[in-house]
Amino acid sequence: MLIRNIKEFLKKTSQKKIICLDIGKKKIGLAISDPNHKLSIPLDVIKKDASFFLNLKKILIDFDVGSILIGLPLNEDKTLNRMCQFIQDVVKRLDSYLLKNKLELPIFFWDESYTSFEASDLTYELFKNTKTQKKFIDKFAAKVILDDFLKEL
Repeated sequence: MLIRNIKEFLKKTSQKKIICLDIGKKKIGLAISDPNHKLSIPLDVIKKDASFFLNLKKILIDFDVGSILIGLPLNEDKTLNRMCQFIQDVVKRLDSYLLKNKLELPIFFWDESYTSFEASDLTYELFKNTKTQKKFIDKFAAKVILDDFLKEL
């Protein structure tokens, strides 16, 4: 269920893990929090293909996730762009899929502006190899988004 109010989202996610999705055209980076919302861990990168919803549902169940945070790349003036619309469309389909499968999880959008730059710096320090860096950057971008959200709490 899409939530537009941060207080309502936090109320519904109290003592539950939050999974963060960094949605791209081809891949989705995943990061997860602990139930106390103190730390975030880069989790995985999954392909945005025909089995995306099924793969994500399995992860949500396996990790006992209580809510979903979605990165939204707003413009500098906080307006929506084409990528935002693409992500919102994917999330609407995801929400419908989850509801049909009896998984009613709160979903909240969070501004992810400039997180790719931070993730790039972070992965460069960790891997030093651009080929390896590209393989993991999406899950670290999701971690940066989730970290930003958790800091606001």
